[in-house]
Amino acid sequence: MLEAGTYRVEFENDGAPGLFAGEAENYLLLQFAPGRRVEIGVDLYSAGDENQALLNVKYLALSEAPRRPALGVGVLEVGNGYSATTYLVGTKDLGGGFRMTAGGAACESDEAWLLGAELQIGKADYLLADWASWRAGFLSLGVYREMGNGLAINLAYAWPNDYAEQRFLLLNLSHTAAFR
Repeated sequence: MLEAGTYRVEFENDGAPGLFAGEAENYLLLQFAPGRRVEIGVDLYSAGDENQALLNVKYLALSEAPRRPALGVGVLEVGNGYSATTYLVGTKDLGGGFRMTAGGAACESDEAWLLGAELQIGKADYLLADWASWRAGFLSLGVYREMGNGLAINLAYAWPNDYAEQRFLLLNLSHTAAFR
């Protein structure tokens, strides 16, 4: 979750077979935390001739404690022509720079398990793994680097669950800052 009064702007390119390739999907993600337990966002999506603006809301139901994970609930992909997806996730720092996330998500036509792992390998460097079990989901493995001044970069390779889909590279650039 973002800290209260902060925002994040992200650009993401999911390119198949490479970044910025002909079948690339592009996202502009805008998140804002008006309070310490709530995030509100707009995701602008573009792929081929399709362009969408989708809304999302996250709520931190329980903060992380020594003996329990943080629990978050939310809804995403609220927009024209989309079935809203609801989710519940737990995340826990397990020590040694290792964090796990697990949960579930559901929309009108599908349900999925969500799993994630993050391992800090340097002062500002992390290895990431994420998996969503539904047919349109994928397994991604990547690296994340905090570059300072709220800037970060994530580069990952993804294997779709639907083997008919192409594997792709994911590039995400983000900037997080406080409103002044």
